[in-house]
Amino acid sequence: MKLVRRISWIILAVCSLMAISFSMASAKDVLRIAIMSSHGMSDSAEAVAKKFNELYGDKIEAEVTAIGFDILLDKMLTDFTTGTGSFDVYSVGYHWIGTVGNYLYDLDEIRQKYPDIVDPNYDYEDFPPILWDTYATWKGKNIGLPFVDGTLILYYRTDLFNNPEYEAKFKEKYGYELYMPQDGDERFLTFKELIDYAEFFTNDVKWRDGEQYGISIPAASGDPLLSTYCSFFGFYRRSPEGLEIFGPVDPDYGDYFTSDHKVAFDPEISDFGLRALQDYLTLGKFSPNPLTRDWITSSEPFRNGLTAMFIGWGGYWPSITDPTSPVHGKVGASVMPAPHLGGWNVAINKDTKFPREAYIYIQMLTNKENAKYLYETFTETPTRLSTMQDEDLKAKNPDLWVMAPSLENCSVRPKIPVLPKLEYAMGRTLS
Repeated sequence: MKLVRRISWIILAVCSLMAISFSMASAKDVLRIAIMSSHGMSDSAEAVAKKFNELYGDKIEAEVTAIGFDILLDKMLTDFTTGTGSFDVYSVGYHWIGTVGNYLYDLDEIRQKYPDIVDPNYDYEDFPPILWDTYATWKGKNIGLPFVDGTLILYYRTDLFNNPEYEAKFKEKYGYELYMPQDGDERFLTFKELIDYAEFFTNDVKWRDGEQYGISIPAASGDPLLSTYCSFFGFYRRSPEGLEIFGPVDPDYGDYFTSDHKVAFDPEISDFGLRALQDYLTLGKFSPNPLTRDWITSSEPFRNGLTAMFIGWGGYWPSITDPTSPVHGKVGASVMPAPHLGGWNVAINKDTKFPREAYIYIQMLTNKENAKYLYETFTETPTRLSTMQDEDLKAKNPDLWVMAPSLENCSVRPKIPVLPKLEYAMGRTLS
């Protein structure tokens, strides 16, 4: 009996030691990363997390959670305001920065505290200035690193625009060439030209059986309406006359405000807001049901061959040109008259317990080497000029050339705390 008891104690002791050992082994720290689940963003974050874990996984493991666009901001606000610290790193839409900026780490503080982790080859000059001013800074502080670029792009049917018969008919009616700007061009379209193109391919030539439209545009209330209207308004806002009336654009307030932060589209200041709305309404006459179209559903008519052009984000190229698409092999991309800027940074929660490791991760995610790798692997729209202007990549990806010139005169949304209210009010009024 004593022997049995002794054996039992030995077994119990061994099990306890095993449990303690397992507990110690499984007590590894976790760097929690919340990334918007769209256009390869979360895939990109996962790929870099694997690289991070290969280097640092013995001490801390990077873990990515993909979260839908519709709920990501709410999750961030809940996390930040309660101090829960659910995630250490977030992808942040730049137009949310005014809402969450106070809860994001000033990255200069981390670089000063941990100078040994700063990559000497990171090359901040490789980011276009507008992306650094818009994505990375707020109230003069560096609160994120540019992660995913995104301007509105004009997609078009190459077989229609390069048709000699259509080119002749267009010139006969409108008095100028039917031409879509290409890589290397220095002059891009005006909204007048875009409207003429849309009208021509809606009414003046029969290029398909059944219904046909010149363009597909999103005008559903909310972000699609706000962003697309900003393109039209930005065309006037950033013109020489607009800059004289409104002053230079403050990156924290965007194109909807004057340099002294008054509402720029106020008719009492100028009629540019009404002109922009009229242009939007005119172009909408040549689009299928724009008021019902959001970012995704506005791409469907173009992908299905019903429209000659489509205004959408750069990340849509793979879906609208895949081998199952009726327009496969017939699509080109060009620069909008005043492309609107979307896009994301990657930022660190002020409540993180791992600011050092979080900075290492976001630095890896956004460095020059990985910007190119993520574009090649996931076609994730790059924030690095070195990737945008890579000749080999441009030869393989016909839409890539558009990204750098699109940033030269693009419109931006405001980074202000009341943006959701502004979006709601403008959505109702413009609709």
